[in-house]
Amino acid sequence: MVNPALRSAIEAMSLDERLELVEFIEKTVESVPIDVTEEQKTIIRSRAAELDADPSIGLTWDELRARLAARRA
Repeated sequence: MVNPALRSAIEAMSLDERLELVEFIEKTVESVPIDVTEEQKTIIRSRAAELDADPSIGLTWDELRARLAARRA
């Protein structure tokens, strides 16, 4: 649960400020190990195999960036 005052402060930020906040938060959790269950590993492997079999179901990094940029506009 997000503290209501924090939620309000975040909602008042511009999109660029919120994206910067997301990057900051990512950096603070990067070094924390994440436990992945065997079930989750199976799902990841399955999805990777699906993408290998049909690359058209995914996006390139450039396509993803373009979609995100379009959302910002």
